[in-house]
Amino acid sequence: MVIVNEFIENFKAQFLDSDQVIFTEETTFRESGDWDSLTGMSILVMIEDEYKVSITPEELKQCEKISEIISLINEKAIA
Repeated sequence: MVIVNEFIENFKAQFLDSDQVIFTEETTFRESGDWDSLTGMSILVMIEDEYKVSITPEELKQCEKISEIISLINEKAIA
């Protein structure tokens, strides 16, 4: 089970200028000015390293909010 605040901090750390961005569960993360494909890849690696779950780039593309990524991780962790 993902601890939301911990995940948000890990997620935020993947952004270069994360000090200026506020993330919550309901954040539509691609709308932050710092989102790019490298950030997406960093997030996929972070998820695998921290949560031992593999998410494909396609699955990440289907997520709009941080809460959707958390739900996906939880679903995969149970399976």
